[in-house]
Amino acid sequence: MTSSQSAAVMDAARDLQIWGYPLVFAQRLRLRFTSPLDPRAPRPPTSAGAPLNELGHQRCLSDHTLTAGVAPNVDTLYSLAFLDLDSGDFELRMPDFGSRYYSVQVGEADSSTAAVVGCRTHGATLPPLLLTRGTGRSDVDGRVECRSRYAMVAIRILVDPAVAGDLVAAQRLQDLIELIGPPSPAIPSDPGTVALVNRSRDGEVRTPEGFLESLDTAMAGLSTADIPSWVVEARLCLRQSLSDDASGDGSTMVAQGLAAGVDRIAHHVSELGRTVNGWAINEGGTDFGDDHLLRAAVAYSQVYINPATEAVYPVCETDHLGRSLTGAHSYSITFAPDDLPPAEHFWSLTMYHRRGLLCDNVIGRHAITDRTPGLEVNDDGTLALLLQHARPSSAANWLPCPPGEFRVMLRLYGPRDLSWSPPAIVRVG
Repeated sequence: MTSSQSAAVMDAARDLQIWGYPLVFAQRLRLRFTSPLDPRAPRPPTSAGAPLNELGHQRCLSDHTLTAGVAPNVDTLYSLAFLDLDSGDFELRMPDFGSRYYSVQVGEADSSTAAVVGCRTHGATLPPLLLTRGTGRSDVDGRVECRSRYAMVAIRILVDPAVAGDLVAAQRLQDLIELIGPPSPAIPSDPGTVALVNRSRDGEVRTPEGFLESLDTAMAGLSTADIPSWVVEARLCLRQSLSDDASGDGSTMVAQGLAAGVDRIAHHVSELGRTVNGWAINEGGTDFGDDHLLRAAVAYSQVYINPATEAVYPVCETDHLGRSLTGAHSYSITFAPDDLPPAEHFWSLTMYHRRGLLCDNVIGRHAITDRTPGLEVNDDGTLALLLQHARPSSAANWLPCPPGEFRVMLRLYGPRDLSWSPPAIVRVG
């Protein structure tokens, strides 16, 4: 293989990784939530998993034991369903939520969002939703058309842990939700599907055969109009490189290109939208358009986020001097008295390992929110939150971090001002 041929293969693998990463990751979520590795094992209460075409309920707020997906919130209970729209249409019926925040998000197989409705759009009572496959349009009459075969329905119900009985009240609302449609098929037991379910995350995005097999399966649920011609050509290029790979050079070039794609995606997390005070603020939400790198970086760090009209999710991985956040140091973030996160429904600051999972800690706190009791306000009215690994003398405003690198995410549900920027995270020790 000549140097120019090697470069072409690596470029094709990198670009295909960036385009295909959200598809492969979304498919992984669907398979993990609908086809457990051990069907005999009960699902944990932090999981909303259920068989395909059925609605599953998360009965406890997320914690560090939840390892499916990335960047789960600890503010809401999730009720989740993955639907095969080729099997028929579905109708979703919701109860009266009163003054409680709730939303229904319908996600596509490429991790984009077809529609989000709830208290923002309809108040306490949402009319029945008809979910079907079609052009990707939604209308005021409750018809949501998805472009892809497999759709995700994510229902979020706000919980205030500081209020006695509020979790139980949210669970009762979950029990009143109805999903009507085709029954669940048998869990596939063919070797190909079993291999997909059991494939490791690295094997799925970094090994040539694993990536191409996962991507091929995910693309089978798309309409041909959603697959660019260059993607078809890139797949053929990689397949040809592997089939003609007597020396092993082709496989090496594909693997290096895939790794370069993942590295570029991970790096772009800190550059989502505008960057202010070390925060990456994606004001476009799920309006990805043809920006495949943006879509991939969002899937990598905060998959299936809401559109910006519903919520924004500033992410920070560096301190005020641009240094990576790590548990080897202590940090502070200070909100002025009149500059708390401007959110109509709720806000929260959540701690994650750099890989996007919640962190185990001695006080079981994964976020500080507008519902956290006992926060201490300074004499001048400022709210200073402490981010560090070791327990401080006062834990009132402490958000524990892991010993290694970490990121934090600030959620603003019902953002009042999309131009608002969080204050910098300052190293203090």
